[in-house]
Amino acid sequence: MRPMALAALVAVALTAGCSNSGDETSPTTAEAASESTGSANATTTTTAVPSSTIELSALHAVRGDQPAIVDAEGRQVILRGVNVNSLGDYHQGDPEAATVVPVTDSDWADMAAEGFNVVRLLVSWSKLEPERGRFDEAYLDQVADAVDAAAAHGIYTVIDMHQDAWGRYIASPTGVTCPEGSEPSIGWDGAPQWATLTDGASTCNYGSRESAPAVQAAWDSFYANRETIMDELVATWSFVAERFADVEAVAGYDLLNEPNNGTDQAASIAALGTFYDRAIGAIRSAEAGGEISHIAFFETTVSGLPVADDFTDDTNIVFAPHNYGESIGPLPIEGTFDYFATLAARYGTALWVGEYGFFEDSDEAEEKLGRYVAKEDALITAGAAWWQWRQACGDPHSVGRPGGKSAPVQIHLRTNGCPGDVDGGVNPRWACLGRSYPRAAPGRLTELTANCAGTMSLRGTAPEGLQEIVVWTPGNSGDPIVAGDQLSDVRTQSVDGGYVITAAVQGEYSMSISPAP
Repeated sequence: MRPMALAALVAVALTAGCSNSGDETSPTTAEAASESTGSANATTTTTAVPSSTIELSALHAVRGDQPAIVDAEGRQVILRGVNVNSLGDYHQGDPEAATVVPVTDSDWADMAAEGFNVVRLLVSWSKLEPERGRFDEAYLDQVADAVDAAAAHGIYTVIDMHQDAWGRYIASPTGVTCPEGSEPSIGWDGAPQWATLTDGASTCNYGSRESAPAVQAAWDSFYANRETIMDELVATWSFVAERFADVEAVAGYDLLNEPNNGTDQAASIAALGTFYDRAIGAIRSAEAGGEISHIAFFETTVSGLPVADDFTDDTNIVFAPHNYGESIGPLPIEGTFDYFATLAARYGTALWVGEYGFFEDSDEAEEKLGRYVAKEDALITAGAAWWQWRQACGDPHSVGRPGGKSAPVQIHLRTNGCPGDVDGGVNPRWACLGRSYPRAAPGRLTELTANCAGTMSLRGTAPEGLQEIVVWTPGNSGDPIVAGDQLSDVRTQSVDGGYVITAAVQGEYSMSISPAP
């Protein structure tokens, strides 16, 4: 998570919430829809489906002039959600504080009530392959349990091979003296110890965790495939993909979180592209003979450098960079988005932001989020995942440095009090994350705008014949007002945290939603 610098400038289930009651479509809502469409069949009774019975259909990506994430019916899918690091294997810099907070069924229900339909689930190579050639089935069982738990609440999972500063085994020894201008490093997460090849390079860093010579050396070793460690990570992806080959609730795989540039930038980028292509090949081989081909999500380097446009000929891929504009770095939110949109166009892929977020409880941060989501909607991206659901007091991000202690409050989507990991609930600053959005839209969307108050408008072009659109909107104060063109059979269903609206659309259609008066 969280790069220190940036170079250059989601068929979704009907009730993707933990629902507990069914409502009739209100006459006001139905009449509004009927007036705008001339539909004679806008009023319909619906029954809530218990979240434990929800089945998510497989997703795949379309590459080309009209790239998108789509469902089995070819509808454009937007995936909005959050990162969860509860299964991450982190260095414990504070012996008195846990590095992760377990994720519970209540957490999954709360995510669904925020309107989320995806989670980016962090996994660690150090736990998947703790010894060379020995893969840990018990750890993968934990991953599978999390996938199942999320799916029970209508939430897809993107399995993320996470790393920060190579791994937990690059940490400065106690009492180390660092050269002038540098400082000791805390350990992070990622690679197992046997794959951490640094040749004794210094662990001291020069202002960012990635700048430590030991981290650079470890990445150089990976890119050179020293002792076949790249081969082993490719094999690890085969191990993971074989387990989930027939699991529709897995949206796909994020191949490697925030890879470093290494000391030779050009060689590193070329080798990273090679790794991505080999990992995709391993995943496809593990899926061979099945009916599902999962999406491969790929990133830039930690500094924002992209792999070559032609790194793979696989079509089931999505570009998934991280946008920390005006959050960690000074680059503008909108400009960073434009840069990534340009890269996605070069790849011919959909754009899905795997991480973004703001880490201070302030009006300024709330304003920045408003600008972020406006740009995300204007670009009609495939969605995004906020960093992160809840950050433990002993997480290296919280501890910060050798011998460090967490701040009294960790500000993420849920605030966390320290010491003791005291749950402060969802931070109201981030209410706009639960704004209205289409979860599945026939054909392709051409316009999308939404605000934090619950108002949304969209336009799209559907193939011939009626198809169903599925939209999430927040609130519980009364059925929202739905209007538009080429809409019929409008249904509004109450779920925890908001409403799921479905309608039949065709041709050049439009839809608007506003909260109940």
